[in-house]
Amino acid sequence: MISERKVGKIIFYVEKEHYKGFDPYDGLLSPLSRLNIPLYRLIFQQVVKRSGEGVRRILKIKKTHNPKGLALFLWAYSLMGDECRAKEVWNLLRKYSISTNGGVGFGYPFPWQSSVFYVPQNTPNVIVTSFVVFALSYAIKRFGWKQDLTSFIPFYERTLNFFKDDNGKYWLSYTPYDKLRIFNSSVLGALAYIMCGGKKEIPLLISETLRYYQRDDGGWVYGLDRPTMNYIDNIHTAYNLWGLTGIMNTLREHSIKEVILRGYGFYKRNLFTKNGLPKSRINKVKFDTHDVSVSIITFKIFKDEDKAENLMTWALNKLVNDDGSVFNGPGDKRVFMRWSVAWLYLSLVFEKHFPFTFEPSPL
Repeated sequence: MISERKVGKIIFYVEKEHYKGFDPYDGLLSPLSRLNIPLYRLIFQQVVKRSGEGVRRILKIKKTHNPKGLALFLWAYSLMGDECRAKEVWNLLRKYSISTNGGVGFGYPFPWQSSVFYVPQNTPNVIVTSFVVFALSYAIKRFGWKQDLTSFIPFYERTLNFFKDDNGKYWLSYTPYDKLRIFNSSVLGALAYIMCGGKKEIPLLISETLRYYQRDDGGWVYGLDRPTMNYIDNIHTAYNLWGLTGIMNTLREHSIKEVILRGYGFYKRNLFTKNGLPKSRINKVKFDTHDVSVSIITFKIFKDEDKAENLMTWALNKLVNDDGSVFNGPGDKRVFMRWSVAWLYLSLVFEKHFPFTFEPSPL
C-alpha cells in the first residue's frame, strides 16, 4: 500500500506554495527572451528547460499558476471526494478561462516556441482545455456541481480547426493557429468534446484516424507533418490509449477495442525497462516524473494493478522529498508544479472511473 503520510505531505507542500510553481516550458516569460526570432526563442526555451530555479530567478521568471496543473489537482481532489479543496482549485482555475467564439477554453500561462510555430501566452489549446473538461466533469459527477460543460463546445467547433488530410482522415488542431496532424491532441480533444455533449461523429472519425495510422506493431508516432514529430514516446502513446478508451466507453463503440489492445501491448513491450520503469521514448531509458505518473495512471486504467503499485511505491521512495515537494526525476532535484508535483499526485490517488477504464468485455 502507498504511504498516505507522504501523499498528505504533497498536499501540504502544494498549499504552502499556493499552487504556484515553475514549469519546464516557462522560459519565454523572461524579458530576455523577447527577440522576435523563432530560432532564438526555441534555443532560449530549451536552455531554460534544462536549468534550475536559480537561473529562472536571474532571468526574472516568476512562479505562476498553470491551468493544466490546476486541472490535475481538481481531478485529484474530486477523485478523493475532497470538495473543499476542489472548490478552492476550481475558483482559481476559472480565473484563467479564455472566451473563444461564444465558448470557453484554457491555455498555458507562458508563450512557447515549437520547432514549427509560436504560440502566444494564454492561447487556448486543445490539451489544457480537455484536461479541464476531464477534471470538471468528474467534479460535477462527484459533488453535484451545476457547471455546464456545453460552454466548452464552441471552442472545439469554432476555435480549433477540424480538418481532413490527403488520405481522407480527420484531425483536431492543437491550437487555433495550426493544422498539424498530432494523434494525442486530436483523440483527447475528441473525447472531451463528446463529454461536453458534442456530436458523436467527430470522435468516431478521429478514432478511425488512429486506427488507419496505427503501425503494424501497434504504436503511433507523435505526429505526421514534420521530421521532428517522428518519434514514439511514453506520455503521448498513453494519451492515445486514454482517448480511445474514453471514446469506446462513452459511445459504446467496441470496434475500437482491438486498436486499443494492440496499442497497449505495444506500450508495455516497448516503453518500459525490464525493471518496470518507464522509458521516455523508444530506445531512450532516461525518464522523468511525468513519465512515471502517466504510466501509473495507464496501468490503473488497464487494471495492471501490480505494475501500478510497484511504480507508485518506487515513486514515493525516490521522487518525493521530505517537505512534500516532488522531484522532476531520479537524480533531478528540480521541482515543477505541473510537470512533477501535480502529475504524481493525480497518479497516486487515481482510481478507475468512467470513461477512463478499459473493460475486457463490452460494458
